[in-house]
Amino acid sequence: MDARVIAERDSAQCRILVVDDDRATAEEVVEAANLLGYVCSYALDAASALRMIAEDESIGIVVTDVQMPGMTGLSLLDELSSRFSSQRPLVTLVITGFGSIDVAVAAMRNEAADFLTKPVSREDLAAALRRAMRKWLRLCGERSIAALSASLRGPAAEPGQPTALAPLTPVDDAELLKITRKLVRMREQRGQFLNPALFSDPMWDILLDLTSARLEEKTVPVSSVCQAAGVPMSTALRQIRSLVDMGLIRRWSDPLDRRRDLLAINDEAMEAMRQYLTYLRDRVGV
Repeated sequence: MDARVIAERDSAQCRILVVDDDRATAEEVVEAANLLGYVCSYALDAASALRMIAEDESIGIVVTDVQMPGMTGLSLLDELSSRFSSQRPLVTLVITGFGSIDVAVAAMRNEAADFLTKPVSREDLAAALRRAMRKWLRLCGERSIAALSASLRGPAAEPGQPTALAPLTPVDDAELLKITRKLVRMREQRGQFLNPALFSDPMWDILLDLTSARLEEKTVPVSSVCQAAGVPMSTALRQIRSLVDMGLIRRWSDPLDRRRDLLAINDEAMEAMRQYLTYLRDRVGV
């Protein structure tokens, strides 16, 4: 698949910020990233970068030089970790003209996703940004699972005390399957009342179908999931890829028929769905 197509598909909700005190270098990297299909801007110093990141929550990837006046790139990585790691997914890459082992080790210790040495070829930049975007999507998936679990907790506890899970009635797989089938029927009926275009994001429907399949101990072909999603094939495939990159589902070749791929929901996502479906039954009456 063309690198630009991959970038446009993956970067729909994530902007890239390049940080380099050399304007020409910053503009060169931004231009290359934009040509690859990413939405990218730049800052000429770390202080400006921190301000831009604080003001724009869509920035999810930061590409920084190391040697800069004032705050260095490595110090910027420290600041990003301390200020934003608990708030949102943020992936960092380091680009430098001084490719020493010490700098590379320091960058990795600061959880940089990649370390590139100038001059950076378009191919190397494309590969690094693709890896960074996949890491960002995976972090988003992990946070989604954590947020879903947190939403099922009871009232906030006193400071210093653990938050207790809201008591939910235990439910077996047969009961969960009834709930998922009911939700699927509700999905099919909603088109009678509302324009189907309102439901153009099929991520929830895909997770629901894969939850149902897991409860029935089935694996599902990609083509079947796309058809059930009720959106154009390209849209469904794009969302499937995002769910895979987020770590919520897995995709593999059918060992009995290499012409098709199969899908299944992952264990952590399944547990989150189990809790959510139980919550819907107990609290909403589904």
